[in-house]
Amino acid sequence: MMIAMQAETLAGLIGFGGAVVGAGGALLGGWLQQRYQADIVVRERQNARGYAAGEKALLELAQLRQHLIACTVMGDVSAEHQPWRLIAIRHLDNAEVAILLIPNASVIRERLIKALYCARRFELAGQHRPEQVAWIKACSSNAIDMLASRLRGDAIPALGLEAIREKVRRNDAAYARRDRRRRR
Repeated sequence: MMIAMQAETLAGLIGFGGAVVGAGGALLGGWLQQRYQADIVVRERQNARGYAAGEKALLELAQLRQHLIACTVMGDVSAEHQPWRLIAIRHLDNAEVAILLIPNASVIRERLIKALYCARRFELAGQHRPEQVAWIKACSSNAIDMLASRLRGDAIPALGLEAIREKVRRNDAAYARRDRRRRR
């Protein structure tokens, strides 16, 4: 009779142990699921913030390009674009601030900041406005290409100072041809 009670007690203890292990497993599984979902929410929030910051930077660079297009005409710059350097630098600064807000993107941030730094060095292009505008436009176009690639999820093109210089040379040649045609 004692053996039967011991078997019943043993079966009860085994059942109780199984219930404890099962409940512990369920609690652990719930806790792991909650952490996983919280990580997903944080990543989605960072991705949304990064996309919004990238769009803001892209908008600033597009506005900069439109401003530079308005400033590339030979002769006088219109009154609204008169302080063209200050307007260009303001757009570059706004784009840089937006770029710095892109999370988990150290490589793209570094490349974009280099492109904007090159744009700020427009005096290297020469002392004439068309040359400086072409330099800033080439650097900002390079930054636009990199940002657009990032937002699309494509591979990010490298910043090539030589490529920027080549773009400026092509723009200068186009300006020279246009000036020769105007003089005729």
